[in-house]
Amino acid sequence: MTTATAAQAAIRTRLEANRPTYGSTQAQLYWQNEDADTDGNFGLPDIPAAFIYIELAAEKAFLAGFGGGTGANLWRHPCRIEAFCFVPRGAGFAAASDLAEQVATLFRGFRSADLHCFDATIYPLGGDRSGIKPQGLSANEVDNYYCAVCEIDMFFDLVG
Repeated sequence: MTTATAAQAAIRTRLEANRPTYGSTQAQLYWQNEDADTDGNFGLPDIPAAFIYIELAAEKAFLAGFGGGTGANLWRHPCRIEAFCFVPRGAGFAAASDLAEQVATLFRGFRSADLHCFDATIYPLGGDRSGIKPQGLSANEVDNYYCAVCEIDMFFDLVG
């Protein structure tokens, strides 16, 4: 049985096992409502380095199948993985989109016991990104970065 928590854990496991790289270094991964990155660091380094901020954006579930009585129906939960891929400002669009493409490659068409992923769309954001800053970072820190987003459509099922 997959819950939103289990779906997020499966996404996290896949990304951490195949962490995208920028140049020769692995990008830091930040997760919604967590103050530290996956390496236990707080905030961004003094010298801008690539990082990815990941959110699971859920939509309203719907009945996908009737089961063997009350509490045994199949509920489909459409959602999106939204990976905001930041690179140091001035590195260029290709640097940000290449980082986002690495995320897309991990999930495009991916299926597991928990997740069913489909298309992955990459688009640039650029400009002032202080509105999408990870929790705990100031607008000044985020202004040192350029961003491309990888958005992956997916769903998980829950019986109940």
